[in-house]
Amino acid sequence: MATVKRRAYRSAIRRGDAPRLVCAAAHRLFSAKGYLATSIADIAAEAGVARPTVFTAVGPKPAILKAVVDQAMAGDDVPVPVAGRPWFVEALDEPDPVRSVHLHARNLCWILQRVVPLLRALEAAAAVDEDAATLWADLRRQRRTGTASIAANLAAKTTLRCGEQVLADMLFTLPPDAYYRLVCEEGWPAEKFREWLADLLQRVCLP
Repeated sequence: MATVKRRAYRSAIRRGDAPRLVCAAAHRLFSAKGYLATSIADIAAEAGVARPTVFTAVGPKPAILKAVVDQAMAGDDVPVPVAGRPWFVEALDEPDPVRSVHLHARNLCWILQRVVPLLRALEAAAAVDEDAATLWADLRRQRRTGTASIAANLAAKTTLRCGEQVLADMLFTLPPDAYYRLVCEEGWPAEKFREWLADLLQRVCLP
């Protein structure tokens, strides 16, 4: 009979890796199974840590979900919000509106690659779970703030063809669903989606 090799979680904990391991495991499981179908025991097994370590390293499942979503939006666990990231600031500071649109499309594509499966899992869980509903509402507010800042930034550089509020609404609603449909379901390469999104935004919002 083959011997099942157990994960050596003690050394990982000594190195202080437990939070990273827990969040990475939760990201995979939430994306694949959904939030409600994933248990703390599942996360512990996937991360290779003891079940109590999940709580001490990150917290209960709602706290894990928030940490995972925050990290997916920003790209890592460094406590710097998306608005303070160099790649986001680069797009805001770019004076040429066409170049700025392409940088914003690039940034949105980077974020969507990491966060789209989580968004779908979180939205589904929000319909039946109070903690998930609270996080979903908070995330929507954060995203609204982010898309409004992008629209205002572009409006300050040129006269928008579609209007600032229309652009903010479009940035809020279109990219996540379009990314899922075109990339996840239809198999578009992420680079093709980025080019399509940049071209669409340029045609719709720039004179």
